[in-house]
Amino acid sequence: MFTGLIEEIGEILAVNPSGDGARVRVRAPHAVSDAGHGDSISISGVCLTVVDQDAESFTADVMHQTLEMTTLTDITRGTRVNVERAMSVGDRLGGHIVQGHIDGTGSVLAVTPGDQWSVVRIELPHALAPLVVDKGSIAVDGVSLTVSAVSDASEPTQWFEVSLIPETLVATTLGARTPGDAVNLET
Repeated sequence: MFTGLIEEIGEILAVNPSGDGARVRVRAPHAVSDAGHGDSISISGVCLTVVDQDAESFTADVMHQTLEMTTLTDITRGTRVNVERAMSVGDRLGGHIVQGHIDGTGSVLAVTPGDQWSVVRIELPHALAPLVVDKGSIAVDGVSLTVSAVSDASEPTQWFEVSLIPETLVATTLGARTPGDAVNLET
């Protein structure tokens, strides 16, 4: 389990096909500082298991289903990702409970900058629309957010909006998102 409070922005160092999946290496020095073999680390909302590590990075296997359901299918060397270690019992829960099990992907429709924040509108699959409610919690690329608006159920394109504060814009990859970008969603 995770909180959706991103601890660092990591970088994909390598993606190596392995059977019908892939093995990825992620630079995440903070996350590996106390990680061990078998620990869970969230990469842009996807729970991965550490199979190898050094002082700066870790390796994880990504199965075919995960590649098909998430944006990890498009990662390449140099891709920046949101990183969070699994929470410990007794930790503060500043975000919301995030499982690291992606429900599907969405597409950024618009980014509207404000004086100090940005509003991001994200299209979501029709099957997920009933699970997203105004003022409810959602994880976008692993980031715990509050839904600030939702489309009417009668609209042909289903969407929701999140309002990103300055800290979220700089401390996560969401500040660099542009229309057309795919994002991982956990409702």
